[in-house]
Amino acid sequence: MSAIHAATQAELADYGYSGVTFEGVARRAQTSKPVLYRRYPSRAHMVVDALPNLRWQPDDELLAGESLRDDLLSLFGAAVENFVAIGIGNYRSLIADADKDLFEVLDTQVSGLARRTVVPALQRARERGELGPHAIPERAATSIGMLLRDEMLFSRNTVGPDTIAEIIDTVYLPLVETLSHQPAKASSAARRRKTSNPASRSASPRPNT
Repeated sequence: MSAIHAATQAELADYGYSGVTFEGVARRAQTSKPVLYRRYPSRAHMVVDALPNLRWQPDDELLAGESLRDDLLSLFGAAVENFVAIGIGNYRSLIADADKDLFEVLDTQVSGLARRTVVPALQRARERGELGPHAIPERAATSIGMLLRDEMLFSRNTVGPDTIAEIIDTVYLPLVETLSHQPAKASSAARRRKTSNPASRSASPRPNT
């Protein structure tokens, strides 16, 4: 870990996101503010670069449950704890400060986390016979990550095991179980393209005159 990363993490732990400054990080890292300014366009970029929590990788043993529900409870219980360690207030402030490029990085990290955790869990569930044979669209498969992220960021309640279980039991499992047992439908955009393309429609034969 670089001295700048360590200093940024220490400033965040001591003062929260609102108290992190280039001056404070430079002093702690024994460097200068111009060095930081050349490396980071904003405080938000500096904090994101220093937070390994945002690049968390689940351990294989978190996928050791006997059911999809067990795996999801373990995976997303650990994921929520990881974000709580950052501090939900810190994460909210970080998002508020993020520019377009950094916001895309944060969004990619969350969606990437969902893919890294959910896809193996769904595959294991399919091998156990818990799911049907049909493919589950990616947006549906990763929706649990987005649901939990929104719950953490916009709910006044603490996201704990009961909240995670409720989302899994009442929203996510019914969704993926239903989709896995029925063929995926063409998207509305694809249907519109097909019906608006004359070549895609078979012309009705004209009666002989």
